[in-house]
Amino acid sequence: MEQKTKGKLYGIGVGPGDPELLTVKAVKAIESADIIISPTKKMGKPSIALRIADRYIKPETELVVMDFPMLSLSEERDKLEAQWGENADRIQQMLDDGKTAVFLTLGDPMVYSTYSYVMKFLLDRGMAVETISGVPSFCSLAAHLNVPLTQGEESLGIVGMTQPEAEVNAVLDAHQNIVVMKVSADAKGLAEALRKRHLEQNFVMISNIGMANEKITRNIEDLEGKVPYLSTVLIKKQK
Repeated sequence: MEQKTKGKLYGIGVGPGDPELLTVKAVKAIESADIIISPTKKMGKPSIALRIADRYIKPETELVVMDFPMLSLSEERDKLEAQWGENADRIQQMLDDGKTAVFLTLGDPMVYSTYSYVMKFLLDRGMAVETISGVPSFCSLAAHLNVPLTQGEESLGIVGMTQPEAEVNAVLDAHQNIVVMKVSADAKGLAEALRKRHLEQNFVMISNIGMANEKITRNIEDLEGKVPYLSTVLIKKQK
């Protein structure tokens, strides 16, 4: 009896918001997939990554929505790992059935992505996995504004506002250029840190980049108000 060929999972970064920023390779993988996996923070809530990639998905392609709850990695890791394992089981069954599956993720799959955890589960089980890079929000931000992330001997630090305050401060103090992600987790804390270092005039924040409701601000007071989930900050100490 002929053995069935196992399928493959593609982890695809769809970029920060503009559908035209997907790579040709990503589009080809989406168009040829048997199954599209759309992660969601809450079941029933529309996926932004799915909306970005929607124009490239064929009508006959199966869509599977998977729950990836927004929990604290440091405080609720056991619950998260259980959910990652459950989702990995579902994906493994698809691959065992010989299907080609695409996992959509915002930005780049290797930058603050839940895909990376599921990827490890599947790689440990010997599954075929290929990751296709996407444009990270901070690279898109820099290009959008024609502002270099780094020049010459300058360094670049990347930090998320979900990290401990001491770690955020260490990155802010160590680098000439700093990218801050997950800003909405503690935007007021970031504003306070900027004021403390007299950097109120040295940052720019883009929210919902590449989308209809995109907003660009250099006003520190906007950081002290309600900040959209999809927000990224670039700090340049030398303007």
